[in-house]
Amino acid sequence: MTLSMKRGLHALRSSTITYSNSDLAAVSVIGAVVATWLTVAGGVFSARALVTCEALFFAFYLAGSIFASVPALAAGVSFDLPLRLLVGYAVVNTALFALAWVSPLGIVLNFGILLVLMLAVFFRAEQRTRVRGNSASLWLVSLCLVATSLWCQDSISPRVEQGTVVLFKPWVDGFYHAVHIRIFAASHGAASIEDWRLAGLPARPYHYGMYLLPALIKQASGIASYTAFAGALAPVGVFFTGLAAYAFFATLWGSWPGFVAAAALLLLPDGAQQGMHNTFMSYHWLTQISPSATYGLAVLVVAWVFVIQGCAQGSRLQLFAGWSFAMLVALYKLHYVVASALLLLLVPALFFRAQIGRNRRALWVAVACAAYAAALFFGQKVPGVPLIRFDGSSIGEILRLIQTFAKPGAPRDYFVQHAGAKFSPSSNLVFGIPYVLLALLGLFVPLLLILVVRLRRRTSLLNVLFPLMLIANFLVMFFGLALDPASSTPDELSHRPIMIVYFFVVTWIGGALGFTLMESRRLVGVARPVIVGLATLLLAFPARLGPSVQTMWAMPQMSPVRVPMSIVQVAQYMHDHGDPDDVFQDSQFDRIYALGALSERRAFVAHTLTVMPFRAELIESRSAIIDRFMRMSRATAISGTAHAFGFRWFVHQRGDRLEWPEEVRNKAVLATGPLTLYDL
Repeated sequence: MTLSMKRGLHALRSSTITYSNSDLAAVSVIGAVVATWLTVAGGVFSARALVTCEALFFAFYLAGSIFASVPALAAGVSFDLPLRLLVGYAVVNTALFALAWVSPLGIVLNFGILLVLMLAVFFRAEQRTRVRGNSASLWLVSLCLVATSLWCQDSISPRVEQGTVVLFKPWVDGFYHAVHIRIFAASHGAASIEDWRLAGLPARPYHYGMYLLPALIKQASGIASYTAFAGALAPVGVFFTGLAAYAFFATLWGSWPGFVAAAALLLLPDGAQQGMHNTFMSYHWLTQISPSATYGLAVLVVAWVFVIQGCAQGSRLQLFAGWSFAMLVALYKLHYVVASALLLLLVPALFFRAQIGRNRRALWVAVACAAYAAALFFGQKVPGVPLIRFDGSSIGEILRLIQTFAKPGAPRDYFVQHAGAKFSPSSNLVFGIPYVLLALLGLFVPLLLILVVRLRRRTSLLNVLFPLMLIANFLVMFFGLALDPASSTPDELSHRPIMIVYFFVVTWIGGALGFTLMESRRLVGVARPVIVGLATLLLAFPARLGPSVQTMWAMPQMSPVRVPMSIVQVAQYMHDHGDPDDVFQDSQFDRIYALGALSERRAFVAHTLTVMPFRAELIESRSAIIDRFMRMSRATAISGTAHAFGFRWFVHQRGDRLEWPEEVRNKAVLATGPLTLYDL
């Protein structure tokens, strides 16, 4: 054991770990609510799911409390229940992610070991002190649970049967997420984490971190992977964003401003919902269709809490803690690292509270820029990483892309007449920047400017400039990054960071309003009941907007997804009559991954809805094997090929060419609608 490790253990043993009975009660409620979401999503109550949820959130709270016991890290930071849960999630979930690749024990035993280690640290601490919980943070947890339940109505209640069709209300990517939850639930080392399109091949590099929480619940309780997606993965991410909003602004301005910040984020409509009608730029839409965005955002906010507090306190330890959390973001949402890393390095260079001369700060800025450029250069060489090139060559094209998602109307018509691929860069910037900001933020844009002016002398310069720096950084990234022509989502690095801008601008506005209210001598006496009462009334927005938040007029087939009942029945048969290690093959290559998600079986080769260059040659090779397999005319060849390539089940869709002899065709184990299932 190294000297530094010994010092660290000694510091933990000599620390004082605080906890609150009210916090523990709130943690229990959170676990129960998540278990309720799972019950509604799956249609059946699972006692094991309830126990797992309780243990999981207790572990998050315990890990966060241990982290908060380090005085140098906690100085000036509002380590209430929300931040403890978020820090604990980042620590425990990331540890589970690492163990999934290196441990042969499986996710349940891995979690058990982590929990025992944390309990050992807790009980070996020199002092354990019970403190009084913060009422604002408890109100906040209640608000987040209710608001999340309203925004995520389509995920929490995901299926509707309509005759021969099953409507899956979540975005089509829900099947993709369910497949990965199954993979990580069964993980026991790197060899077991495979490419979901190609059974037996290792997974591609990707930000898989978000899957560990629902994977643990699935594996410990035995619930379906799609249930774990709909009842845990999607809503818990939204819940975490509310906690993150509180944690950030409670540290900056106090607990009740933190509450208002979270209320603004979770209760108010975004720019698209305020009248701009461009779902592609909608924050609330993205929180539902891209769960990685919410988990990555929560971890990123934790990073900014420590970076900004480190600057304010002049604490290098807090600064390095913030940078450490920022590096973890790559495991949850890599796009956020590209969008945020430079600012995370530059803000301390400019605002770190210490006696540092201008020359040293200038050197810090230069080193930060060089480190960022080097990271992008080497990161570009990692397989699967999108094109990263700053040249402004795609300004017109990305504005044209945005136009295609806007509903016809006055805002779109005006925008089309002044910006797009056929216009000059100057025209695109003059008209494109206001449109992008209004489409994303709506009325929050003028409100931000008003509050910045009003608060410029009432809080620190960094606090005032922070949202403006984020907007400037976003605009540079959005208009400066080249699109990736090799990808079917060429805009992903430019577009996904809109989540960061919306989150911090809207929560800053909420926090600033809460700060102003709490600082008012005339209103401070009634501020708390007014805040809670107004938040209760504003729940009407997510209640009204939640049921249709995932739909997009330009892509109506993506949500709700109409899946033939025959696919559901075939998937259920494979699930009920097979083994988890079974491999199946669909004659149409399971393009939306519904068979793989609902059967919880592995695909020999699956195609994707979008173009994916990674391992394209292997996809083509295996697809050719299946094409030849379907043209075989001898029973022995059919059986021998299936066994040689390791797939047990074959799903034939009516209309696809199949030249098998009658003796094989007549041995189908299930025929339903246009589908026939063979057990080979």
